[in-house]
Amino acid sequence: MSELPPDVERLRVIRVYLELQLAAVDAKIEQAAAAAPPAVTTPRPSRDEQSFARGGRGWRLESIPPPTGKGPGRGVIHRSDCPAAAGGWLSRKERDVALDQPEVTSCPKCRPDQ
Repeated sequence: MSELPPDVERLRVIRVYLELQLAAVDAKIEQAAAAAPPAVTTPRPSRDEQSFARGGRGWRLESIPPPTGKGPGRGVIHRSDCPAAAGGWLSRKERDVALDQPEVTSCPKCRPDQ
């Protein structure tokens, strides 16, 4: 901040001005918070639905982009112990949902759908 004046009267004027500015900022924050959508919280999955492998019990969803950018990509689900496994971790529930999608297939080597 720049140098402040030495006399009390002008310092009090500056203080009042700053208090008014702070009140205006606080009001704007409240207005913006009220207009913002509420934060979405995702429920935490149960222990056996957690999206990571424990002792080889997990699955992974590999994303395969479309050739030359035409059309949608596809996904391949692998068991976590598959040598070709890549991509994000899935729980059993997530695996079942993904396998119901037409663009997702099972790895023919590890057969995660069985």
